Amino acid sequence: MDGSTVRTFAVPAVADTLGRPLHDLRISVTDRCNFRCTYCMPKEIFGPDYAFLPRSEVLTFEEIERVARVFVGLGVEKLRLTGGEPLVRRDLPVLVEMLAASRRPDGTALDLTLTTNGSALRRLAGPLAAAGLQRVTVSLDSLDDAVFSAMNGVDYPVAKVVDGIAAAVEAGLGPIKINMVVRRGINEASVLPMARWARNEGLILRF
Repeated sequence: MDGSTVRTFAVPAVADTLGRPLHDLRISVTDRCNFRCTYCMPKEIFGPDYAFLPRSEVLTFEEIERVARVFVGLGVEKLRLTGGEPLVRRDLPVLVEMLAASRRPDGTALDLTLTTNGSALRRLAGPLAAAGLQRVTVSLDSLDDAVFSAMNGVDYPVAKVVDGIAAAVEAGLGPIKINMVVRRGINEASVLPMARWARNEGLILRF
């Protein structure tokens, strides 16, 4: 049996509490993130002294691949890599290549995607695509730097995220979806500018 073969199991496909088969698996490759979004990892809680998981307790790439293969054997068809921020995990394209080598029991390729804040996407879009990643979803809450900073808790230029999205488009990681969280009193005025921008760029904006 070669490294890409998936063993099927003589048990029912994995299902939710209502008995519906589950075909998607989200894999958190790290609990760390370089942003401190107010709705996700607020700096008041995730400050400098916050105790993240010891690195020895984070699954290795080999362990993640093994878990993924088990779930593929139980009927999972789509893998989504998340975090924290997955792109802060060192050598992530190596893991993507390992997962992309897996096949469903019928021999077809898995649907392999990733959700990111886009901060490292300009540098990694090409290597990720070459490794076998198919699509990315980017979290972006405003095109205005001040509003963006108010939402993500750090001083990071929106332009760098936009450049990363452009790099992902160029690398063929589309159709690209943009996740926007809207908070009253902070970024609701950014909804229409975001919608216009997404439409002009051929991106899928979701709230």
